[in-house]
Amino acid sequence: LWGSQFWNSTETWYTNDPDFTPCFEQTALVWTPCAFYWLFVIFDFYYLKASLDRNIPWNKLNVTKALVNLGLLVITALDLIMGLVKKGGDSGLPRYDLDVWGPIIKFATFLLLFMFIPLNRKYGVQTTGCQFLFWFLLTVLSIPRCRTEVRLNADRQKILDSAQPSEQDFSWEEYQFVSFFIFFTFSSIMLILNCFADGMPRQTKYQRGENEIPELSASFLSRITYQWFDSMALKGYRNPLEEKDLWDLRPQDSCSEVMPIFAHHWNQKVRKNYKGRARVEPKAQFSNGHVTFENPHGEKNGRKKGMASIMPPIYKSFGGVFLFGALMKLFTDVLTFAQPQVLSLIISFVEAHETDPQPEWKGILYAVLLFVLAAAQTFILGQYFHRMFIVGLRIRTALINAIYRKALRISNSTKKESTVGEIVNLMAVDAQRFMELTTYLNMIWSAPLQIGLALYFLWQQLGPSVLAGLAVMIILIPVNGVIASRIKTYQIRQMKYKDERVKLMNEVLSGIKVLKLYAWEPSFEKQV
Repeated sequence: LWGSQFWNSTETWYTNDPDFTPCFEQTALVWTPCAFYWLFVIFDFYYLKASLDRNIPWNKLNVTKALVNLGLLVITALDLIMGLVKKGGDSGLPRYDLDVWGPIIKFATFLLLFMFIPLNRKYGVQTTGCQFLFWFLLTVLSIPRCRTEVRLNADRQKILDSAQPSEQDFSWEEYQFVSFFIFFTFSSIMLILNCFADGMPRQTKYQRGENEIPELSASFLSRITYQWFDSMALKGYRNPLEEKDLWDLRPQDSCSEVMPIFAHHWNQKVRKNYKGRARVEPKAQFSNGHVTFENPHGEKNGRKKGMASIMPPIYKSFGGVFLFGALMKLFTDVLTFAQPQVLSLIISFVEAHETDPQPEWKGILYAVLLFVLAAAQTFILGQYFHRMFIVGLRIRTALINAIYRKALRISNSTKKESTVGEIVNLMAVDAQRFMELTTYLNMIWSAPLQIGLALYFLWQQLGPSVLAGLAVMIILIPVNGVIASRIKTYQIRQMKYKDERVKLMNEVLSGIKVLKLYAWEPSFEKQV
């Protein structure tokens, strides 16, 4: 059906000269990047929708991408035609399903990638991670077939050198050799081109000045390695950083972008807690430095049903980025426990070297795999914390804005229920706690997962002895609970003291003239 055996462990693993079967090289190693891109192409569509910029001019980079991608479409279409009419010499060669379906799958993927080149230009997307990872996987996974094709071509040349000149016709194998290396060359060029970001958009929602953060125009490779931050680190190494050295905030993280989204979901949540809902959908817009909210108290005849929770609006406003970060955390945890397993394979390889020596290439494979896993974990963990800090920053921005707006609009009777200190603490302390909590919130599910995986692998190494460590953890749970309860009590007491101190400071500042005239500074200082 496919022209050869899909997997042969004798040829691939239990040998001193490993090699994949031709079927595996032309199916699994090619279709895996294609399946990856079709699975995650939704992120490319999301970036198009979420982009705040428009109209990137045609330049050398995107024109070269279009031409090289077009070349891949042509060579893939030619592979499909040659597969349909495959013949060699006077006798026809059998046509396998792989000769047809392989080019069709590649052609469909390249066509989708080709469509995104003008779309990214139109919607101002300068770089995309899905496309970079696709070309990276396709290029790396094509390397084994390079070795196979070079070997087969060398053997074929030996046969042709001993054959008669009339028998040296252009064969199907020679076409596959030439076609594959043109395909591999174009794929490598596309990988190099995707290491760079496209040009600056002509139309931007917010003015992009000279002091803009370089992350906006950085390529995907620069973002995952944080190469765009090198200039700031170098400047801070040479001289102390000042406020003028800092970059502008990203537009996506500014209050003008964060607050309307949060206000929209908050208005919806508030309306559900009141009867007599308004017919018009809640709206929140940012214009001239002001956020326009729907009346949170509903209609005049509305009756309050209950207090509105702040969490559902936060979930709906920032849950997407948080869930993507949680997925990264899951990958990081898995990679954390994959490294000891590879290290165990290296130890077994070294121990068996004297009694039952294994091929040297296996030890090299284990060492390279250990490095790749550690590097991948580092990259993903860095991106995880980066996204969690961004989510925390956006939550803090939305809460401070909402609290400040509410503090300016509450009635005099309501002001008596809350002190100035409480309002200041809500903006300064409680909103900051949300930001700090977001980074480690995933530990609710990540910690049990890590403990479970650690116990499972330790049981395989130590057996029942691992139960001693488990018993210590179980004993410490109530101890930690008592400590956490005491900390909570002290924090509540401390917050009350902070409220009283801020209220007292407000009275001191508002009545500073009287305080000075009566020389009450020492007394009030002692109270503060």
